[in-house]
Amino acid sequence: MSKLTRRTFIKQASVLGLGSMVLPGILLKKTSALTAQNLPDIAIIEGTRIFENTLLAVERLGGMSRFVKNGQKVGLLINSDFEIPGVYTHPDVSLAVVKMCFDAGASEVSCLQCVISEYWERSAHKTAMEPYLTRLGNETLNRFPAKFENGGFVKKEIIGAKHLKEIEVVGKLFEVDVLINLPIAKHHATTLFTGALKNMMGVNTRATNVTFHLNGPKRNDPVYLAECIADLNRFRPADLTVMDATSYLTSNGPSGPGETAESNKILAGTDMVAIDALGSSYHGYSYEDIPTLAAGEQAGLGTANYHNLKIHEEKA
Repeated sequence: MSKLTRRTFIKQASVLGLGSMVLPGILLKKTSALTAQNLPDIAIIEGTRIFENTLLAVERLGGMSRFVKNGQKVGLLINSDFEIPGVYTHPDVSLAVVKMCFDAGASEVSCLQCVISEYWERSAHKTAMEPYLTRLGNETLNRFPAKFENGGFVKKEIIGAKHLKEIEVVGKLFEVDVLINLPIAKHHATTLFTGALKNMMGVNTRATNVTFHLNGPKRNDPVYLAECIADLNRFRPADLTVMDATSYLTSNGPSGPGETAESNKILAGTDMVAIDALGSSYHGYSYEDIPTLAAGEQAGLGTANYHNLKIHEEKA
């Protein structure tokens, strides 16, 4: 599988040390195949212990130190701005990623879209994670409806984009060394599936996102929206995606209320297109149903044919 080449971003470093929490005992399976030379492209962990299974999913990829080096700055994009369970990424997923980033030696970890305190309160691990949360940055100006005039945003040209000539995005995006995408595998009314590719719209101002929906051949044109999403991701692809597919909205997305389903799975990997293809398959969708998959492939972001990738799946 070909890996995406990261764009070069501003690098500033200082070292932060944090102690490690003790991970409860988990029976590790299929470890013999997971050598340094044979790491999977995608790790899928199934079970109800969301925090622990998120840790395990990234461990199966080689650990967070594969993605985050000592002194690096990390940006997290969490799909958190909703109140109904199954509509937002479970906070246990996000907390586990925050912990792993700091434990790997990140000098700074920041939420690129504002995460309100109530989101963290929904996790039973919140109290234990306070030492990490007090160090976590939060882009409070990037809260819906985010506006360029509020500050904190920059205008950038996207070279080679299919539709987007200029885009307004949160400026913090250009200060981080590592970008981690934390989507949920939920329904979306226009693209049918939210997932990783569409979750990146969280770095945009509202004005930019409106152009995604209105500037096509018709209002909310699915193909045009998908191609704009691909332009955005080509502009700055995530280095790691950790998807919540534990409990997710299957109708009336993205905000609900609607029907929900459970697969109790955490997906982690570097190929956003493949992870979206897998996540959408849990809804019963095919490749032809989800326009972001074709747009993502055409933009060189990855492959929807996850069957050709190395996938490690286990129950924990």
